[in-house]
Amino acid sequence: MPTISIIMPVYNAEHTIVKAIQSVQGQTYQDWELVIVDDYSMDNTLHKVIDFVGYDKRIKWHSRLANSGSPVVPRNQGVKYARGKYLCFLDADDYWFKDKLEVQLGFMQYTGGVMSFHDLKVYFLDEQQQPVREERWSKTAAPYDGYVFEVLLRKNFIPTSSVMVDRRQWFIYGGMDAKYQVSHDWDLWLKIAMNQNIYYLNEVLGVLLRQEGTIIGDVHKRRRECRQIIYKYLDYVDGMWYRKITIYYYLMEIFDVLPLSWQQWIRSKWYEQERFK
Repeated sequence: MPTISIIMPVYNAEHTIVKAIQSVQGQTYQDWELVIVDDYSMDNTLHKVIDFVGYDKRIKWHSRLANSGSPVVPRNQGVKYARGKYLCFLDADDYWFKDKLEVQLGFMQYTGGVMSFHDLKVYFLDEQQQPVREERWSKTAAPYDGYVFEVLLRKNFIPTSSVMVDRRQWFIYGGMDAKYQVSHDWDLWLKIAMNQNIYYLNEVLGVLLRQEGTIIGDVHKRRRECRQIIYKYLDYVDGMWYRKITIYYYLMEIFDVLPLSWQQWIRSKWYEQERFK
């Protein structure tokens, strides 16, 4: 049995998946398995992966017969095949630094916690898939440590590709809720955070690749799902805190429809605050 199972949902990732897989193979900690679940890709993803699967028995490939429309379905499916004590998640367009698993596993054992996450570097790409700027994840979503349920309810500051979690927690809370196409990961982190401490490792151990700008429809879907999730936890937080969170998300709806140049200017002023330095 491997110590760590890495779950990778894949859809049309022919340009990025090789680097993602190589970042797993290059880890200093080698007791892992990589479970790849293809969500009915229409490009050459399979041809990019087939050689890896052929010579590295730790890499498992599973194909879905139809596209699900969201990574939550292949993620849940991948965990069903997982055998490790701990689960990690890596999207096919992200990659890790070589000591990620070794450092984070040691951190988990040191804290004795059931879940941890770490900082990441974020590269924003233009239409030609070239990086136009970079930021640390922690600058755009300030992290918290310990009992984080209430602050996590205000904003999801836990990037999925940085998480390591005890696999038993997945089954205690039933995995990720497939009715949330965008915010399924946040919903699960909240369930865990209600009952367990979550520990933050203040090291940059990987890279997220993100397209500069966002499709408005997807943003609205995320905000709508966020409000649905927040409403689920109304009875677990102070009423004033709940109202503040709700107002925050409505304000973010307005922010999302502003021109990109306005959004960038507001972000630059916001992150000039002393608490982000």
